[in-house]
Amino acid sequence: MKRNYSYIYFIMILFANNANSQDVHFSQFLQTPQLINPAATGVFDGKVRAFLNYRSQWSAFGNGYKTYAASVDMPLAKSNNKAYFGLGLNFYKDAAGSSNFGNTVAALSASGILPVARNHTFSGGIQFGYGQYSANLANLTWGSQFNGSEFDLELNNNESILNQNSKYLDASAGLYYQFKNVANRFLGTDMSSFNIGIAGYHLNKPKQSFLSNTESELPMKIIAQASGTFDLTSTKVSLQPSMFYAIQGPFTEITPGMLLKLKFGASTKYTGFFKESAIYFGAHYRLNDAIIPQMYLEFADYMIGISYDYNTSDLSTATGGNGGFEISFRYVNKPKALQRASFK
Repeated sequence: MKRNYSYIYFIMILFANNANSQDVHFSQFLQTPQLINPAATGVFDGKVRAFLNYRSQWSAFGNGYKTYAASVDMPLAKSNNKAYFGLGLNFYKDAAGSSNFGNTVAALSASGILPVARNHTFSGGIQFGYGQYSANLANLTWGSQFNGSEFDLELNNNESILNQNSKYLDASAGLYYQFKNVANRFLGTDMSSFNIGIAGYHLNKPKQSFLSNTESELPMKIIAQASGTFDLTSTKVSLQPSMFYAIQGPFTEITPGMLLKLKFGASTKYTGFFKESAIYFGAHYRLNDAIIPQMYLEFADYMIGISYDYNTSDLSTATGGNGGFEISFRYVNKPKALQRASFK
């Protein structure tokens, strides 16, 4: 019966895909900048930035989705108050069920970044990717292989399915604005920063034909996001509100949230002897779907984040509230001057 259950689950996944379901995404959306806006590529303080992400979703159904992602980006030809470029690479793979049905995508992002005033930066970016849907149907059993008491793998499955993978090219673009003001004090800094962006993915509406000869379009996706960091003056406490909005075909996602940042350790602007560290905790709420508690630990150039989606929709009847576990890792090679003055 386990194999039969996997087969049913595979069909459910295919139905969701053919119904133009949403793209892969992470609840820790601020840890996947190239997946939510190509124009964010290279917009950070440092020489290079890298992310690793993992998500396990809907394990209550059996072999639920497992999603892996990695990205790296960097600014190019950056100098004070002059335009520069950003360049990045990103990769993700998700798979589910006994067939490992899923999508693999690799993409290149490029951005043009323009500081228009001391605290204001605008950027525009493009992204070109290559994707492939695939499944390993050899791991499945079929109704024709049931002999009355069990599944017999020696029996012919009588299935003739073509196109067990589907390849496509993808194009995306976005706009991004960032405001940042840093005020130095003897032990650390006070910082106010805010960013907002909008991006369009699958602008070319790539054609796909998976498990059939019938082509369908991957619908365009629009993403808008905003986030900020607001230090409470002369304290070690910061507020970090954020918002994520996405629409793709008939599906819409709205996810607001707030993190509380508590800094510990110290970093003087004169000696830089100590490096400031921080812990973040809070939650986001994906409307009509899930509550997402989160926690992050940051030290020097490194950050690790953990979150969990607790399902609140009608699906919770089947999942028991179990949604998705997620973990992220971030590395930013910050310049020494920044490490001495502030901790981002």
